[in-house]
Amino acid sequence: MSLSSPGVHLFYHSRWQGTRVLDELCWGLEEQGVPCRAICCDDHDCALALGKLAAKSSTLRVGLGLNATGDIALTHAQLPEDRALVCGHTRAGTAQIRTLGANAGQLVKVLPFSEIK
Repeated sequence: MSLSSPGVHLFYHSRWQGTRVLDELCWGLEEQGVPCRAICCDDHDCALALGKLAAKSSTLRVGLGLNATGDIALTHAQLPEDRALVCGHTRAGTAQIRTLGANAGQLVKVLPFSEIK
């Protein structure tokens, strides 16, 4: 039995510590009423691998991964190892980054994803 509070885990590369990118992802989740736990993790270069680790460590089974180059992956622990639900990049802009965070919350709440414009 896990004693950690439920929330979507966001595993990110240390390059993004204290940045607006992390804020936007977390704010998107917050808009959906879903807690976010951001955890620095330099163990992988791949956003999908970080997202998978995050999902597997989350009691909600949903995770986000943000690698050093700015790739973002949203995934679920039950998906195949080589598949993300949604991918994005930090270059897409703050609105799209926040929408990706909101989509993570919508996945938890079993709601349709918001369109990433």
